[in-house]
Amino acid sequence: MPALAHIVSAAWRQRLMPALIALQVVFASMILVNALYLFWQQLAPMAVPDGIAPKQVLVVDQLVARDGRWNAAQVQAGAQRLRALPGVRAVAPGIGVPMRESISFELELGAEGGPLANASAYAGEGLIDALGLELIQGRDFKPDEHFDFDLSGDRPALAPVILTRALAKHLFPEGDALGAQLGDGDHQLVVVGVVRHLLRYQVGELDDGRAEFALLLPARVTGTPVLSYVVRTELHRLDAVEEAIPDALRQEFGAAIAPGVPPAVASYERLRALAFQPRRAALWLLGTVCAVVALVTGLGLASLTAYWVEQRTRQIGIRRALGATHQQILRHFQLENLLLVGLGAAIGVPLALAANQWLMQHYELPRLPLPWLPAGAIVLLLLGQLAVWAPARRAASIPPAMATRSA
Repeated sequence: MPALAHIVSAAWRQRLMPALIALQVVFASMILVNALYLFWQQLAPMAVPDGIAPKQVLVVDQLVARDGRWNAAQVQAGAQRLRALPGVRAVAPGIGVPMRESISFELELGAEGGPLANASAYAGEGLIDALGLELIQGRDFKPDEHFDFDLSGDRPALAPVILTRALAKHLFPEGDALGAQLGDGDHQLVVVGVVRHLLRYQVGELDDGRAEFALLLPARVTGTPVLSYVVRTELHRLDAVEEAIPDALRQEFGAAIAPGVPPAVASYERLRALAFQPRRAALWLLGTVCAVVALVTGLGLASLTAYWVEQRTRQIGIRRALGATHQQILRHFQLENLLLVGLGAAIGVPLALAANQWLMQHYELPRLPLPWLPAGAIVLLLLGQLAVWAPARRAASIPPAMATRSA
């Protein structure tokens, strides 16, 4: 504690330089904490495994019916035509397909007395096989569990459901989800299985830890104006199957397809890249902001510290002449920097929260979670220690005789 008291006393006697260091940290923390959080908001969904078989899945979408709706016979005939193509392993008609929002289907559900969640629903036959999902608990749907489903939303009063692991943990944080019932308005769902990963297809709903709030329903698609299929191919056959699908659809449906709206066929990887393109642009922008703020702050702290060290060369020399070791001088400046940066962070981090509140009101940015405040303070403390390292080493390396000759 004597060393700490000595540092505080010395800083108080020469208040201008410590105040400048702390003030720089205050302004840096207001910007850096918010920028880092926004950077993570954009990055987090892109880092989540999607659970889909790599380089094997094609999404067929935008099949618009000329007469307004596709009936069950047409849906199944189209699936059979696609299954007959060489290189196709599995086909699943669906309402809700990866990275496409032609038709969006969401459910607000939760167990009695438990947390609620808004989840994206994938409705179709054979989706686990077609998407290549990994079932880690329970089972797939049985053939007799499938029900006819159209946009009217009619479903059985009690139906099986398969959840993602992330959604199961959210809804049942203290227990096993298998066999549990979930309420969805007038309907009940019974959890029969859990898959390891599956991203939502609503790209705008991937933030705040909700990227995998998705579920599967055993539905036979019918009565939908826009028809979608998930097609899983054999390895190395994806491109050939993609080229063959448009002709197969024209042969099967012909004039039943609405004119002027060609079916859209694309690999899942291409759709994912297009969907995440705005996020990648935001990452470059926010990453640049974070890097510039960190660089300017680090250089500023290093320059101010170096100047302050230069002003105290004689004091350092006297301490060295009295027996202070290299490590003691080094630790002195590291501790001094830690105190000053900590003071700036203690002021700046709450101001970062206030800045976030202002941004929420005027620009609809997400709320800054409280755990990010100490995380931002730690980043600034580490940045301060990095900035002070070189000036402190130079100070500790000054020979006592040279230092005492300085004015």
